[in-house]
Formats: sequence, structure tokens, C-alpha cells
Amino acid sequence: MQASPSLLIVDDDISAIRVLSRILQGLGQIRFATGGEQALKIVQEMRPDLILLDAEMPGMSGFQVCETLKADPLLKDVPIIFITSHTETQVEEAGLALGAVDFIGKPVKPAIVTARVKTHLNLKMAMDQLSLLAQTDGLTGLANRRLLDQRIEREWLRARRNQSAFSVMLLDIDYFKRYNDRYGHLQGDECLISVAHALKGCVRRATDLVARYGGEEFAVLLPETGAEGARQLAEEIVQCIYNLDQVHETSDCGRVTVSVGVASLEAGELPHLGTDASEAPSIAAALLADADRALYQAKHDGRNCSRFVPIQQVV
Repeated sequence: MQASPSLLIVDDDISAIRVLSRILQGLGQIRFATGGEQALKIVQEMRPDLILLDAEMPGMSGFQVCETLKADPLLKDVPIIFITSHTETQVEEAGLALGAVDFIGKPVKPAIVTARVKTHLNLKMAMDQLSLLAQTDGLTGLANRRLLDQRIEREWLRARRNQSAFSVMLLDIDYFKRYNDRYGHLQGDECLISVAHALKGCVRRATDLVARYGGEEFAVLLPETGAEGARQLAEEIVQCIYNLDQVHETSDCGRVTVSVGVASLEAGELPHLGTDASEAPSIAAALLADADRALYQAKHDGRNCSRFVPIQQVV
């Protein structure tokens, strides 16, 4: 979770929003919405760490908002606390069945609100930290293959919903087996760490992801990036690793280099694709397969270069 957590207050009563904002001041960055549709739009933009949601609102009720969020693969893990004047058992049961984490009765008591919000923010922080540990490569500190697969699926769903471009690249340290044979596996690990650090320096946007794909292979996920931007970044990466000037006596270049393969989907291509969320894993596989095909071409063309291929087949 980010250093300053984000909170979203959803209530059709402005005075109730003001009261909750005063209570929660200092606990995080606060935004608010006065209706269900507005709340859904804001959640898609900011993905808050916690939502305080009025259960009874005109138009789209809080229960409907909760149900919609829990049905969205990108938003289903955002914790929701219902704020309601109805504290009957059946109402709480209905909300919890929809996936809410807690209920707070109106009129709200500041000490109760503060304590429960802090509790759920701490729980989310702990879960985020556990998730990060499970999704981090122990050697390089990059995202691991598990997180890469999850993010590709998630970002593909986002790209399809927003009709935006989407690119992925695979890169391989050239002649890495020779490097290990010449310098030993400990030095090989240092080489992997050095390349990983350089890659993170090349990829500057918070939405992009650098991952260790396996062995000496790395992957870079580039949401909202088409072919031109991805190809430019690939060329920068090739030059950046070359400029490390890390000795590799058994390589053709005499130094550590990488080969990069790039595959992209342009925004204009997305309307022709399917809309079933179950297709996301096969889309990810198709993107990675084409990036791997481009990587093979880069190796075939002499290594220390990047190559691009358009997506040939999308399931």
C-alpha cells in the first residue's frame, strides 16, 4: 500500500461526507462521491485502499455499488465499510454476503469510525506486504513470474475496457550460460542483479512493470503503450545494458548485452477482440508468445538488438 492510504467516502448527504472527512482527517488522502455511478468512476481511476459506503442512496444504492465492485476483477479486493442507519441483522448479513468487511451505524461515533478504519487499513497493509513478498523475485527484487501473469491479465482487462494500447517485451541476457561457465554462478547472480537494476532505471512510469521471467530472461509490461513507444524503449534498454560496460569475454561484443523482443496491440485493434473476461489468460499467452518470437528474431539477427512483431493471433 502507498505511504499515504487513499480513502473514498460515498454518501448522497454532503453533511455526512463533511462529518466523516473531519473524523478521518490525517488517516489518508480523502476523496468523496455523492452517488453510486460517480463512485464507480472514481474507483476505476484511483483504486482506493478503503471505501466508506452509504448503504441507502437514491438511484444506485450502496449495495448495488458493492455488488458491482465485487464483480469486477480489477476492483473486487478493495475493502468496503458500509455506513447505514439500518443495523438489523439481516441488513448486515446481506452486506457481508456481498463482500463488505464491516458495518458502522448512523449516527456515526468518531472513536468507532477511527478505530475501525485504522483496523482495516492495517489489515490491508499487512495483506499487501504478504502479497508483495509472494510476488517478488528473491534475487533481483523485481516482480516474479506469478505477479507478471496476474498483471498482464489485469492490464489487458483494463486496456480492453478503456480501448487503449498494450505492449509487452521479453529480453534475454546474451550468452548467459557462457558467462556462468566463465565467471561462476555467484558472479552470474551479480550480473542478473545489475541488469535488473538497469532495467528498473529505464522503465520510469509507475504503471509499467519489470519482472524476472525466468533464468536470465526478463519481461517488461507496458500498459497504454503502442508499438512505437515500446520499440523506442526496447532500443533504449539495449543501449543501456551495453553502456554498463560489464565485461563478458566469451560474448561476441566482449561485454554483457541483451536481446529484446517486443509485441503490441494498438488501441484501434481492440474493438475487434472478444469481451469474455475468461479470455484474458489466453491473451496474455498470445502476447508473451509473440514477444518470444520477436526475441528469437533478435537473437537470430546477431543479438544486442531489439526486434518487433505485430500480434499474429489473438484467441
